[in-house]
Amino acid sequence: MKTLVYLFIFTTVFFAISQELPALNNYEPSLYGAGNQNWMVSESEDHFIYVANNKGLLEYDGSHWTLYKTPNESIMRSVKAQGDRVYTGCYMDFGYWLRDDTGQLNYTSIVKDSDFKLQEDEQFWNIIVKNDYVLFQSLSRIYSYDIETGSITQIAEQTEINKFFQVGDSYFYHVLGVGLYQIVNKKPQLKGFSDFFIEETVVLMFEHETKVYLITQDANIYIYKNGSVTLVGSSDFHKKVTVYSAALLTNNVLLLGTIANGVISMNLDGTVNYSLNQADGLINNTCLSIYEDSAKNVWLALDNGISSINIDSPYKIYSDKNGNLGTVYASYQKDDILYIGTNQGLFYKKHLDENFIFVDGTQGQVWSVNELNGTVFCTHHLGVFILNGTTAQKLDDTIGTWQLQMLPNHSDMILAGTYKGLQVLSKLNGQWQFRNKIDGFKISSKDVIAYKDFIYVNHEYKGVFKITLDKEFKKLEKLEKLEKLGKGIGSDIIEFSDKLFFSKRDGIYVKLSSSNEFIKDPDLSKLVSHEQYTSGTLIKNDGYLWLFNNSNVHKINIEDINGSYNLESIPLSYELRKEKIGYENLTKVGPKKYLIGTSYGYTTINQNYEDTKAHNVYINNVYHFDKNITTNLSLNNPSQIPFQNNNLQIDYSSRLYQTLSTVEFQYRLLGQNEEWSQWSQINNTKFENLSYGDYTFEVRSKVNAIVSDNVDSVGFTIARPGYLTNFAIGIYIVLLVFIIMALNGFYIWYFKKQKKSALQKQQKELELKNLTNEKNLVELRNAKLRSDIEHRNKELAISTMAMIKKNETLSELKDELDNLPKTPESKSLKKMLDKNLNSKQDWLTFEEAFNNADKDFFKKIKELHPSLSSGDLRLCVYLRLNLSSKEIAPLLNISPRSVEIKRYRLRKKLALSRDDSLTSYIVEI
Repeated sequence: MKTLVYLFIFTTVFFAISQELPALNNYEPSLYGAGNQNWMVSESEDHFIYVANNKGLLEYDGSHWTLYKTPNESIMRSVKAQGDRVYTGCYMDFGYWLRDDTGQLNYTSIVKDSDFKLQEDEQFWNIIVKNDYVLFQSLSRIYSYDIETGSITQIAEQTEINKFFQVGDSYFYHVLGVGLYQIVNKKPQLKGFSDFFIEETVVLMFEHETKVYLITQDANIYIYKNGSVTLVGSSDFHKKVTVYSAALLTNNVLLLGTIANGVISMNLDGTVNYSLNQADGLINNTCLSIYEDSAKNVWLALDNGISSINIDSPYKIYSDKNGNLGTVYASYQKDDILYIGTNQGLFYKKHLDENFIFVDGTQGQVWSVNELNGTVFCTHHLGVFILNGTTAQKLDDTIGTWQLQMLPNHSDMILAGTYKGLQVLSKLNGQWQFRNKIDGFKISSKDVIAYKDFIYVNHEYKGVFKITLDKEFKKLEKLEKLEKLGKGIGSDIIEFSDKLFFSKRDGIYVKLSSSNEFIKDPDLSKLVSHEQYTSGTLIKNDGYLWLFNNSNVHKINIEDINGSYNLESIPLSYELRKEKIGYENLTKVGPKKYLIGTSYGYTTINQNYEDTKAHNVYINNVYHFDKNITTNLSLNNPSQIPFQNNNLQIDYSSRLYQTLSTVEFQYRLLGQNEEWSQWSQINNTKFENLSYGDYTFEVRSKVNAIVSDNVDSVGFTIARPGYLTNFAIGIYIVLLVFIIMALNGFYIWYFKKQKKSALQKQQKELELKNLTNEKNLVELRNAKLRSDIEHRNKELAISTMAMIKKNETLSELKDELDNLPKTPESKSLKKMLDKNLNSKQDWLTFEEAFNNADKDFFKKIKELHPSLSSGDLRLCVYLRLNLSSKEIAPLLNISPRSVEIKRYRLRKKLALSRDDSLTSYIVEI
């Protein structure tokens, strides 16, 4: 952004010269990004500013500086914009720059294209452009370039050409120590060869009102006629200066650029209007070139930096850089005396005087200066002063006072709002004096209004009080706090046009004389909205009510007939005003001319001046960026932008160069959003990740509430991404057809598979059903077999028990026979019993029955233990039937003890451990 610098002037009580100066812009080398020295300035038809700089050509669009380096890296000495070309001259070269479709300048060397041979070490210091030719001046030659044919012609050669001038339709150049030449028919003719031209250095030659004027290096003004000169004016500047450059401005005022003394504004008779140097805010005291643009801004090419002066502006600035005045809290003009009240005291200057003078005895804070009933009062930290011309007299017994108000219907009484309440001043025998203090009210009364029969006091931290005094104005009778109004920092209360106005953040309340209530006014309240509020201070001056906010100074008038408000806004933002917030002050100092006190002096506004210049907005650059790489696009017909580069930035400007003007922009991107953006001072817009499609970017500007005459626009297209191109879509269609065919084939295959699967499922279900039926049959057979086995087991058990019973009975009979006498019959009977006890036939019958019931047992146990004897197998069978030793003994016709021995032997053959159960092992086989 440009650096805003207020002009200031060193002011002392007795000696310093005060100046109200036009606003000034300073551009330091660090801001424009090029060399320190600047040699010439020019403006193009589309209002770009071009500066010949040590590093090359500088271009300024009101927002951005762009440097185009000199092709041969030499110092650029001259520049002149004409039509679509920008002509420049440097070391051993001159040529022109043309803008391409992307908005960038490209250089063409006239010298190289024509193969013209220049003199050794030539540098080109001036350029004059006519319709069909261009003149380039070095220190020793002048060349003419034919625009149509491209040919170069040398038309003058001298040892040392000082300056080259266009005077009307004629061309002159001055040669140091030789004289003044005029070019006639492309040939030089010596016109001035008197001692004046030999001894003096001419820095400017121009035509004004049919007369030709010369300005010399020592700031003298001459009229030239037929080779002779007549002195018509000499600078009345307070010291001798050396003029290096000069220009006659459109207001017919000379501006002289000096070496080491800044610039001087001077009339044609030599009277100095003002001077600007580093003490006044100028960035450098040596001015190498002066140029006035189409908007009457004056550009200064300085030895270190660039400055521009807003000559044609309604604003003038008095800046107190050295703090001799201090912050301005009050001002008032009485006849030809301007009073300025500051935090350091009261100062004055007479209308025709250039010095501010301190008013003796007023050292300290001044709060207000105004006139009541024909007397000018100054309220001060020390009390109340009466001003009489250039002197001030303090009223005895008055204390620190904020402001004064006439008491209604009492022209000889004044109410004073003081640090500690209220006081009354009265006029006795034509002299104002302290009368009395109001008893019963001790609150600081910064804002006090005597309205009708009441006194209103506003306190920023406590609120608004409505006070009723006794008839003698000596004591308080009634105190009422107006809770509805609330309180607020910067709030204020004032009477205007028979109405009371109370202002604070977000609201202005109005009380009519016929009403007892304060009513919030919705229209006026917009002026103190949250985003616009700086202070609620209201000022009554020149028959208007004034209010300051963040964007403007507002001038409010109330219509006499219907009481409606007329609002006039002066576009001077707080950023540019820099007043002391809460202590805004304004006073009329001339017809529609007003003075606004600031923290660094004051600013004057001349409303007679129409500051509503038409302007245009321009799109300067469109480029897409990827990471840190930017690519400029055509402004006339931007090509299709690849989708991967869908991040864009668009730069624009209004190309206005007014210091105290606020430039805002509003844009929209058709194709994305039809609505305009909010107004903003940002002069570029970024769009990221734009979707593909056609877009039109539109922008307009607003300067001091005046909208631009045009809406500039640029269209562009974001290409489809690679995956949405026509080729890609064709591939997608082919793939889709293939997929449809594949899906169709898949569905056919799938349905066939499903049909086959259904048939297989049905077949499996049938097979499963058959298997189930077979299983049921098997189960029936198994059930029958189990029934047969159970039956056989029962028979086996019955047979076993029968054998046991038979053997037991036979054993008992045998025992009985043993007790009878032995006879042949008994022996025969005993043999028969033994035979039946050891009947093999019984065992075979049992074995057959057992095999029927458990047919695999013998097979399994023989496979496991092939060494078992038949007796062992027989014992195993009995154990498998879970018979005890006692039950087995009869079957084997042995004793139970013998059975235990057999069991023991069987365990050993089966290789069972002591912990293993013999019966369990045999049962589990």
